[in-house]
Amino acid sequence: MVKKNIFSKAAGLLLAAILFTVQGANAQSTDHVIIRHAEGETEVKKNPARVVIFDIGTLETYDELGIPVFGVTNSVPDYLSKYKSDEYQKLGSIVNPDIEAVKEAKPDLIIISGRQSKAYDDLSEIAPTVFLGIDNKNYWDSFEKNVRFIAEVHGKEQLADQKLEELRRKRNLVRAKTTNDDSRTFVIMHVRGGHTAYGKESRFGFPHDVLGLREAQAVDVQGHIGHRFKEGDGLVQKADPDYILLIDRDSAVGGERKSIDELLSDELKQTKAYKNKKVVDLPGNIWYVSGGGLYSVDKQITDIGRQLYGIKF
Repeated sequence: MVKKNIFSKAAGLLLAAILFTVQGANAQSTDHVIIRHAEGETEVKKNPARVVIFDIGTLETYDELGIPVFGVTNSVPDYLSKYKSDEYQKLGSIVNPDIEAVKEAKPDLIIISGRQSKAYDDLSEIAPTVFLGIDNKNYWDSFEKNVRFIAEVHGKEQLADQKLEELRRKRNLVRAKTTNDDSRTFVIMHVRGGHTAYGKESRFGFPHDVLGLREAQAVDVQGHIGHRFKEGDGLVQKADPDYILLIDRDSAVGGERKSIDELLSDELKQTKAYKNKKVVDLPGNIWYVSGGGLYSVDKQITDIGRQLYGIKF
């Protein structure tokens, strides 16, 4: 009797193991991908046909991986000009998605980032909605995670791996220079005559966090918020950077493109960076409007690498 019980238990355990294995196999062969993101957890069916994208960096990645897109924002940067065509549904601004238009589009997948986060609940009622913004405290890992998610959903893993490997190579070329460079860097954004400084783990912390450039002055920032400074407050003199990385928001949102001399204040022109011609003019459409996509990350790395160190990628 005891032996019978023992054999019964063993058989039961074996059956459970078999069932677990089968279920596990089914889970691995599913046609869905589950992703955890800043707004929750979303299950996405593989190879969605009608993808709506509100995040410009994500749109870049789709373009670089050759994945078809159904709907986009009303305006896109010039380097993505093909998406201005009527071939692509226009579904609202980069800040305010047109919920009714999105409903009519009947998408299979919607992708957003920080600018559209307030619309997440409304959009997620229409179709699976995924937040693919960048984590400023963990930029590179979150960037790769986003690219790999897109690749897995659309069966582009091999191409994505190749592109990420190439970006890591370029990143490492720059880091090999910054590792032995004691020069200090000031990242600032120009907005209508004013200037805001950004430091590590901020919206524009990429030069420090990814490329290893040293800060000229520690800037106390939370999230996207930098330190807006004015003439005479002492910040520029205290920092006296060797390098200035300058982002012009005005030209990124349709304003006139101005020269470095027009964008810098008199105090900024007194720095070592200006005197030694080490002010790097970074394109606002990449740094302010976009970021976090395969194209913009490549441009962020190569622009700084070429202009500061003369690297030939």
